[in-house]
Amino acid sequence: MLITNEDLLDIIAGASHRLHTEIKRAYKNGELENYLLSIEMGDLYPQEKGDPLYDTNPDGKILIFGDALIKENQIYGCLKEFGVKKERVELHLGYENAIRYPFNHLQYNPNVRLVLFGPVPHSGEGKLDKSSVITQLESGDGYPKVIRLTDDHGLKLTKTSLKRAINREVQGGYLAV
Repeated sequence: MLITNEDLLDIIAGASHRLHTEIKRAYKNGELENYLLSIEMGDLYPQEKGDPLYDTNPDGKILIFGDALIKENQIYGCLKEFGVKKERVELHLGYENAIRYPFNHLQYNPNVRLVLFGPVPHSGEGKLDKSSVITQLESGDGYPKVIRLTDDHGLKLTKTSLKRAINREVQGGYLAV
């Protein structure tokens, strides 16, 4: 069937209306970012602006902390799907590993691009006066970007949460591959 220009305009108008409705629904349900990612438009979601005077290398390391519900080789496989090489990744898996890690070494370290957190204890080296290590890194000056890996019930290091985070950073141009 041949589509006329008038048919095409009707299709565009209908699609635009549906997209508008779905975006508003996702926003109301607190799922806008995930919805945009699902339709390959994650780059439209506004990104937090970090310290404009300090930035890390786009091809820097990715550190992953927390109690994982997936195996190490699955983590590397997820990252490989996005073009992230294994050499760029440091895994600190297990609930207790975050307690002993010297997070102060990440401050003003341009070689670390992202720090991803699954479930970790609130206390740990470097939390200073903050309620948790994650909060310290998120609010302190000179730290790399921190991403909380979550699902509907809180912090979770799963294939889905990891892929969602990496996809967002690659699509948004923050993470070089």
